[in-house]
Amino acid sequence: MILEQYIQRVEEKLHLLVKKLQQVQAENLLLKEEVHIQQQALQQQQQSLQSLEERLQLMKIASTAQGGTTIAAEDEAFRKEIRGKINDYIKEIDRCIALLNS
Repeated sequence: MILEQYIQRVEEKLHLLVKKLQQVQAENLLLKEEVHIQQQALQQQQQSLQSLEERLQLMKIASTAQGGTTIAAEDEAFRKEIRGKINDYIKEIDRCIALLNS
């Protein structure tokens, strides 16, 4: 009789453990889905941020090309950098033309 009670208690505990395992697995699945959703949202925000940064860069270039006035020293440094790059491109184009003419 004692052995049967012991076996019955073990079975009850086993059923409880199985039930708890199923709950944890279900919760794990929900958390994985939530992580996936959050990762997608983060990726969309990163793409949006990148797009906005590209637009800002283009606007700065356009402002520099139009000779717009700015207040910030950072914008002045950006202008100098862009002008330097443009000058480098012009020099490279001149070199290519010279090579083609010779």
